[in-house]
Amino acid sequence: MDFIYWDNNLTSIVFINLLIVIALFTCLRLFSGAVSHINATNELLKKDNPAFGISLAGVTFAVSIMLSGALYGHAGGDALSSAMYVAGYGVLGIVLMAITRFIFDKVSLPDISLRDEISKGNVSVAIADTANVIAVAIIIRSLMIWVTDNAFHDVAALLFAFLISQVILTSTTYLKRIAFRKMYSGHRIQDELQNNNLALALSFGGAKIATAFAITIASNFDFFEVYDFQIIFLPWILISISAVIILKIICYVAERIIFFNVATMREILDDRNVAVGALHAAIYVSLGLLISAL
Repeated sequence: MDFIYWDNNLTSIVFINLLIVIALFTCLRLFSGAVSHINATNELLKKDNPAFGISLAGVTFAVSIMLSGALYGHAGGDALSSAMYVAGYGVLGIVLMAITRFIFDKVSLPDISLRDEISKGNVSVAIADTANVIAVAIIIRSLMIWVTDNAFHDVAALLFAFLISQVILTSTTYLKRIAFRKMYSGHRIQDELQNNNLALALSFGGAKIATAFAITIASNFDFFEVYDFQIIFLPWILISISAVIILKIICYVAERIIFFNVATMREILDDRNVAVGALHAAIYVSLGLLISAL
């Protein structure tokens, strides 16, 4: 069996990184409860709260997406440096996701308390919260893959790009709220979510995740090696914003074709048609995923 080569160092690195990932996952329930200031055990086992279950499941899935970015391409080198990279970026990703939840709660949807609504069992708010966390995890993963191994330059670039992505995500939600209120008099996104409109929650969440996919298209361009931040991030910003605008246009056209002769928002707002809301979300997420692959 001389033709078989086994790299023991690589095995050690993979094993250590796996342990780190498992350790981070064991903290998920504590992390989700701490961020929401909710007793996870009480919500899951005593109250059987479906909203908290959805929220925790979303965080679990989002963290796994983010950690796949920390693990990507970092099984080489020595075990210590690889472990520090995975652990450091894993913890950083979780912190950024916690910040994102705070921004979503206090800035994007200021009239809704995520903690109170999820604690009351509001599934619609839980779906919106889950979509937001998954959207940011998708962006963080793409940034972790995009950056190279340049220590502090790496971290600074990731944080700056994260800040830009948050501005874009928050701005799109803000503009959507304004447009929604003007186009559909008597309806506000916050009120619909607070009144547990599942159809709108699915539609809203799908658009959020699709926007995240569109933003990640900028990470497909190899201009990170230029160390001037202005040169790096000016095209990054322009590409991301352009991709989001193109996504909105394509989704509108696709929606008009698929829902031909159907008053989509009437079905979602007045009839609370979950089937229409789910299909609406699927259109956005599918097209967002396709755009991110360009």
